[in-house]
Amino acid sequence: MEKRIKRGMLCLMAACLCMVSGCSKDTEEENKQEEVSLIANTVYESPKNATPEQTKVFNELSNALNNNADQRKVAELVAVNFAYEFFSLYQKEGKEDIGGLTFLPKDEQADFKEYAMYHYYNNYTTVVSQYSKKDLPNVIMHEVKAVEPIEVTFHEQVYEGYAVSLILKYSDSKLPADGMKTKMQVQVIQLDGVYRVIAVEDPQNE
Repeated sequence: MEKRIKRGMLCLMAACLCMVSGCSKDTEEENKQEEVSLIANTVYESPKNATPEQTKVFNELSNALNNNADQRKVAELVAVNFAYEFFSLYQKEGKEDIGGLTFLPKDEQADFKEYAMYHYYNNYTTVVSQYSKKDLPNVIMHEVKAVEPIEVTFHEQVYEGYAVSLILKYSDSKLPADGMKTKMQVQVIQLDGVYRVIAVEDPQNE
C-alpha cells in the first residue's frame, strides 16, 4: 500500500518534535469570542470539542458543500480544515485523539492514526506535564498563499487535484514559536466524488 501520506508527514514531524523544548512567551492573550454553532454537512465529520476558530473554518466548508461552491474552493477548505484539526492539540483529550482523519482516504486513516500517534501527537503528555493544557498547540489563524491545480499518482492511478499552500498562526503559549509547523503544502484529490488529503509537504518555491 502506498505510504504517500506518511512520507509527506515526515518533514512535518521533524519540525514539530522540537516544540517540547525551550520557552517563548509566559503569558497568553485569551480572546473571548461569541459562541457559534457548528454547521454539519453530509461529507465530513464535525470536529469534536471544536475551538471557535475550528468552528468558523468548518462552517465555511459546510456552507460551501451545502451551496454547491466551485471545486477549487471546496478543495481549499478541505486543506484548511485538515490543518486546523490535525495541528491543534489544544482541544484534544490525549495522544490517541488524532484530528483531521475525516479528510483522509478511508483506507489510509487507521495507518495514519497510528503513525501520527507515535510522532507528533506523542508530544501531548510531555507538553501537559512540562507546561499546561493551555500551552498545547492551537491554530487560530491561517493564510492561503496559493491554490494550484496538480496531477498526482495515488495507488498507481493518476488523479487531478489541488496543492494548497498555507501559513498557520498559533495562539501564544510557553512553547517555542520556532518549533511549530507554520508553512506547508497540502495536496488534495477527489476520490469517489469527495476531496481527500493525500500528502502534506514542505512548501515549494520558498
